Amino acid sequence: MKPLYDDLWISTPEFPVEETVNDLMMHGFMLRHPRGNLLIGRVENLLDHEVLADAGGVIRHYLTHWHEAAPGALAIQQRFSSGLYCHARALGPVSQVLEPDDVFTTEEVHFGDFYLLPTPGHTPGSCSYLYHSPLGKCYLFVGDTLTRAHDSWITVLVPDSNPGELQQSLNFYRTLRPDVVLMTTTRGHLSWQTVTLPEWLAAIDEAEQSPLDLRQRPIF
Repeated sequence: MKPLYDDLWISTPEFPVEETVNDLMMHGFMLRHPRGNLLIGRVENLLDHEVLADAGGVIRHYLTHWHEAAPGALAIQQRFSSGLYCHARALGPVSQVLEPDDVFTTEEVHFGDFYLLPTPGHTPGSCSYLYHSPLGKCYLFVGDTLTRAHDSWITVLVPDSNPGELQQSLNFYRTLRPDVVLMTTTRGHLSWQTVTLPEWLAAIDEAEQSPLDLRQRPIF
């Protein structure tokens, strides 16, 4: 893992072995919250788990959608006794890998400043997380609901996607004001992007017009 900001770290990139073109990257993030370290997304690299241990462990692990339920999440849960959270609509597939400690169905606020935001569409249980860092930046963790493919902003449709719900989630994103957008899966691009308000709204517009339809192909 390496720091992006003093209170936000990114995991070592993971390159899915099934990819023939090896430019698909998956990341997770460690947020150094005043109450303890929070993990968002997927962190499979065992050396990163050692970094988590050196940083004081993990108190909670938040999944943005069920594709992030993987052996590393189970290892983290067992090693650090961390609470695992996901949306209720992701419970079925997540439970095939490990048992969440709690689920949510509507917007919640944890620790008074960490926002759990349902943003379905990419998958039924997709969600985002918003945090106003005391260091001055607003972080928005979007998972794969909105992401980057090389130089373009896109949305991704997979077999369990719902385009209508995805459109509603994009409309909801227009009400948010992030400084840094953090994605758990990108293609040929870094997994974070700083944005101004005009850039953020333009990103949503571009993604809305550029869906990547993988509904007849393996899950993204």
